[in-house]
Amino acid sequence: MTARTPADPNGLTGLRPGRFTETTATADDAQEARAWLEERWNGTDFRVRGGDAFTFRSVARGDERLTLHASTLTAHVEGHVPWLDRYAVTWFREGGTVVTDDRGRLESRGATPLLLPTERPFSFTMTPHRQQLVQVDAGFLESTATERHDGPAQLVAFDRDAEPAQESLVAWRAALAASTGAVVDPAASPLLRLEAQRRLVLALLDVFPWRVRDVPRAVRHAGAGRLRTAVDFVHDHAGEPLTPELVARAAGLHPRTLQQAMRERLGLSPMALVRRVRLDQVRHELSEASPGEVQIGDVARSWGFGNLGRFSAAYAERFGEYPRDTLRR
Repeated sequence: MTARTPADPNGLTGLRPGRFTETTATADDAQEARAWLEERWNGTDFRVRGGDAFTFRSVARGDERLTLHASTLTAHVEGHVPWLDRYAVTWFREGGTVVTDDRGRLESRGATPLLLPTERPFSFTMTPHRQQLVQVDAGFLESTATERHDGPAQLVAFDRDAEPAQESLVAWRAALAASTGAVVDPAASPLLRLEAQRRLVLALLDVFPWRVRDVPRAVRHAGAGRLRTAVDFVHDHAGEPLTPELVARAAGLHPRTLQQAMRERLGLSPMALVRRVRLDQVRHELSEASPGEVQIGDVARSWGFGNLGRFSAAYAERFGEYPRDTLRR
């Protein structure tokens, strides 16, 4: 196995935001490739099954905000990734992958972009392949997404099962072609590289439908465990009848344990989190509608708010404006 990262010209170690890096790895042995891939992805149970003519090569170029990867592997590989803290989209020139997590199964389709699960465990299998991959720092993508939504930077939940529109795929490929030079060129100016990265992220945001989710920072790490499971369950099922017992059961916790953990880590009870997520859903629907298209009361009741006076007060406390103000904008 060989790997190369150019020396820092200023004698500094590690990455700085915006500092260009290039990493190349090659191997002619399946076990060397397995060890490198497992470490690269912070994964477990990686297995590489190679033939007689084994080849592995991976090149990654970019910086802390965004990197472009290209890899070739003449073998089958599978494994488990417990946590991916970046947004990643991949596509294939040859071969492909199947990804599974607690939400189902995803299968690549050639050059069509495939989103890998962010901040949730997943397993994968890949055939011999030539793969392209873009990885984007979570903070960079989420701050860029604020250009497309009214609110603070929050976790971006892509609808990964949606079929990308043809025009958005054309725009994505055009942005990729236009941005790659500045992203991978070590001589590109920092401003030019940043603008290229931003253009590419905005194009990605147009490929798949998405919503922001108010997931507290306290559970946005691999060690959050079952508490993060409970938070995700609330977001996924906020439109259904929920009780603290149901949320706790989904996370594999006793209701009292969940109650205590949420209060200690999030400062919320399970039902307070449910109400907050439902308020966010109301705000989204109102912001997407025009006056006369919907009635505020109907939207509020559809999300479980029966007392419109208390709903309006809670809405104003959370968002700093009344529902009617959101609808008028």
